[in-house]
Amino acid sequence: MKSLGFVALHVLATGMVAFASPADASVADCKAIANPMKRLACYDRATNSTTPAGKLAVVSPVQSTDTNLIPVKALGPVTAGPRFWFEADGGIYSLSKNQPILAATTATNTGNAPIPTAPGFIGLVSFGNVTNPLVTGASPDFAGGGNYRMGYWLDPGRTMAVEGSAFFVRGTSRFDASQTPTTVRTSTFVNTTPDTFVGLFDDVTTTTMSGTIRDQLYGADANFRVRAPYFGILPNFDVMMGMRYVALDEKLTASVESAFSRTFPPALGIPAPTNFNNSSSGSDVFRIRNDFIGPQVGFSAEQHWGRFWLANESKLAVGAMMENLSVSGSTVSSTTPTRPILLAGIPLNLSAGGPPVTSTTNSPLAFGLFAQGDRRKTVLAFVPSGTIKAGYDINDALSLTLSYNYLYMSSVGRVGDQIASPNDIRQSGFFAQGITTGFKAKF
Repeated sequence: MKSLGFVALHVLATGMVAFASPADASVADCKAIANPMKRLACYDRATNSTTPAGKLAVVSPVQSTDTNLIPVKALGPVTAGPRFWFEADGGIYSLSKNQPILAATTATNTGNAPIPTAPGFIGLVSFGNVTNPLVTGASPDFAGGGNYRMGYWLDPGRTMAVEGSAFFVRGTSRFDASQTPTTVRTSTFVNTTPDTFVGLFDDVTTTTMSGTIRDQLYGADANFRVRAPYFGILPNFDVMMGMRYVALDEKLTASVESAFSRTFPPALGIPAPTNFNNSSSGSDVFRIRNDFIGPQVGFSAEQHWGRFWLANESKLAVGAMMENLSVSGSTVSSTTPTRPILLAGIPLNLSAGGPPVTSTTNSPLAFGLFAQGDRRKTVLAFVPSGTIKAGYDINDALSLTLSYNYLYMSSVGRVGDQIASPNDIRQSGFFAQGITTGFKAKF
């Protein structure tokens, strides 16, 4: 028993000596101690020597030499924040040109027209002269519009969201050709000999036009957004998929005043009355509507520098473009009654001396501008669109924004293209871009 007690006292004394080692002993120093008990006591002393009384020691992790251990990075708590957002902005837009040719008249020369019932006469010939032969409609240079967007993050970490947006743009222009009317003057002669022409009558038609062109562009989309993996300096990068609807509605409303007069030279010796005048006035509404619907994909990236931030959103939709063309109008005509005569076997119409007769007709071909009827067509179209937005955070809930927006449709029917296409809906591209200002609210 005395020997066991001596051994115990010796071990205890050895441990006390270990604890009594210098206070600046480190973990590295303890590794050099061969005796396991002394080495353990050294570790305890190195750990607890700098720990205040009543405090738990914080042990620095030691790199493990076990290759089977996998290091794990602890994730911090998810920071709660606003999950709803709403954006609204408005400004000016520029639309691709849409300048319809309403009237194009060229001078004509009919040449000789043989008259077999009049011996000694070779034939008739007419010569035409046109002033201001081309009348075009002025397309809207600028339009006004706005964009609206609302979304909701489905999880507190803001990695998945649903969103929807809508926009509307409208431009209107007027054109008035009353100061520059189109005048067609035609003189008709009878050829008595190869070198002798006798004037029969002169026809003069003067036409003035005016009207408006209205362009409306509007649409909406709905998307599901998912936060993508970290992309370099873009910590906020989302991919999206959804559906898009876009409509382009264009309407041309035109009115025309036309005056026709026929004058016979007195040298013909035809008894009065001879000369007469006719007139007509009409209005037409020429409208084409394009409706696009199809799936779309895209991405959204955002980068912050303090209170300032920059965002870019790009989308591409592919789908069906449904086009509907319609024309309607009416014409009021005032016609002078005429009487036919034969002059050297040449049939002529002269004034009958009665009052003009007024009549009204309703026809899609009211005054001959749109020689076509209603029709429909469906084509495949691509609709890329995007927004580049700069923002400034007033506080955590409200930001001011300045944006550049664009939208392109690869295949649409424009009202200006259809006047020269009486048998089909002619296709062209359409591009709209705008600068808008607004705000973004988070709540």
